Amino acid sequence: MARLIVVGTRQLTLPLSAVGFEPVEAAGAVELAVELNRLSVDETVAMVVCGESQAAGCTDAVMHFRRHARGVVLVVPDEPVPRKLGREQVRLAIEQAAGVDLLGRAESK
Repeated sequence: MARLIVVGTRQLTLPLSAVGFEPVEAAGAVELAVELNRLSVDETVAMVVCGESQAAGCTDAVMHFRRHARGVVLVVPDEPVPRKLGREQVRLAIEQAAGVDLLGRAESK
């Protein structure tokens, strides 16, 4: 059965665990990187959600998960002022797939 995982602080994991995500607490970027590496080899993991404040400190682990894991990792805003790390990663993925910076163009208007 596919598993939905949320990794991060209690502030992020608690609401998502209420709607069916399996919570995994990680206090900082180092702990998030360890958990992402562990989860990347688990074929039952369909989705991992993590906060962008922690993901900003371990972008290599996020990219490793995206390249090697069967599931997907979703980086969500978790601070009052979002860093837009998740949006930037989506923009880059679309640019690589389409060959054109579709989201970047819309932002410059």
